[in-house]
Amino acid sequence: MWKKFLSKLGIGAAKVDLVLHRPHVRLGETLEGEFLLEGGSVAQQIRKLDVLLQLEVQAEGKVYRRTAAVIPVASSFTIQPGERKVLPFSYTLPLHLPISRPTVRYTFVTHLDIADGADAYDQDAIHILPPMALEQVFSVLSALGFREKATSGSITPHGQEFAFFPAGEFQGVVQEVEFFALVEEEGVRLYMEIDVRHGFGGEREMKRELFISNEQLRDPAASARLLKEAIDEAVHAAGSFAQPSGHSWATPHSPIYGHPAGHYPSIHHSHHGGHGWAGAIGGFAAGMLAGMVAEELLDDVVDDIADGLDVDDWFDGGDGFDGGDLL
Repeated sequence: MWKKFLSKLGIGAAKVDLVLHRPHVRLGETLEGEFLLEGGSVAQQIRKLDVLLQLEVQAEGKVYRRTAAVIPVASSFTIQPGERKVLPFSYTLPLHLPISRPTVRYTFVTHLDIADGADAYDQDAIHILPPMALEQVFSVLSALGFREKATSGSITPHGQEFAFFPAGEFQGVVQEVEFFALVEEEGVRLYMEIDVRHGFGGEREMKRELFISNEQLRDPAASARLLKEAIDEAVHAAGSFAQPSGHSWATPHSPIYGHPAGHYPSIHHSHHGGHGWAGAIGGFAAGMLAGMVAEELLDDVVDDIADGLDVDDWFDGGDGFDGGDLL
């Protein structure tokens, strides 16, 4: 009787430990491991065993957490005193979650739901790697002398935004290169914004869409040439046209830059027809890295926009990122 009472308080109760075969996994790949369950001092009824994939995002000096996925494992079983159970674990990462970065972290939280007792928990940090195509883009940028900024990988209404600064031949000419990545079956599409230094302390934002095929990505020289041509062309355009600062330049005759700036996704700060606004952004974001996250956030904030809350304020740390699960 005394042991049963203590088990209700968590003393001498069943325990669970998730052991992952590896602490990192690439988007789209399967992460495997096993659960080690150990019975306590008395028999206990387990309602369920599941795992929560917790997403943690740092923004504007704050930390926000969401449940990105709930993974059911087992339900309704009894574990005897001192009994040891081993259950397999397998989970395939969705293709469009944000990848791990200094401001984006993940944790598996294992939950053993014990009937009439204190539940047992276990936490395991995991690192989500980019799809191979995107990792190759990162490598090419590094070969061109670019370094990833500490703030790269931030979550925006369009998806996850990556930012690089030049440390090689473009230093002093380019301020930074930012882009969203859409990983497609045939390659990766980059929606780029290249900030080119202009005049005395000024800069011009040049927007380009660049598609790099899987075949080109397998040839580092070919993919480096494409990226360098995109940046060179943006630098040339910024210096060759007398256009007010802040305008984007299009080169419709180039096979690489086939879409003018007007085709890029933009946030419309309208307080009328909020659902149409969210649908436009969500339709773009759904295929991007972190698109699922961004789309869910947009769904949550539609009412706030209709009430007059500025979307930039909301995404810069307002109440919209503070409550409820993503999925």
